[in-house]
Amino acid sequence: MSQQLKVENIKTLLKLCPIEKIQVFNNELVVVVKPDHLLSLLHLLKNHISYQFEILTCISGVYYPFKLHRFKLVYELLSIRYNCRLRVKTFTNELVGIDSTDKLFLTAGWYECEIWDLFGVFF
Repeated sequence: MSQQLKVENIKTLLKLCPIEKIQVFNNELVVVVKPDHLLSLLHLLKNHISYQFEILTCISGVYYPFKLHRFKLVYELLSIRYNCRLRVKTFTNELVGIDSTDKLFLTAGWYECEIWDLFGVFF
């Protein structure tokens, strides 16, 4: 799948979900979404026929001590059918929890436990 086709395919998400922004970083797509819409976006990306990001390869956490939303969570998805990767980013702080994705992706539970242990982010 070409990069232009991937970007156009992801841009159609703007009609379906409230996405903050779409970025291309090192030839990889990055979608930034508010925490309230994270679970519905991941559900759509996993189950929609145009995307099929069925594998969650990693959830990473980044700490920014001087920002209002101190924690950035990065969900890295893989679509085997379309041979492409996608990063979904969201932001939170220590007072606001994030919806758990362990019912959607089997691997998410372990990553969420690690992020809670390291950063104290509630899922």
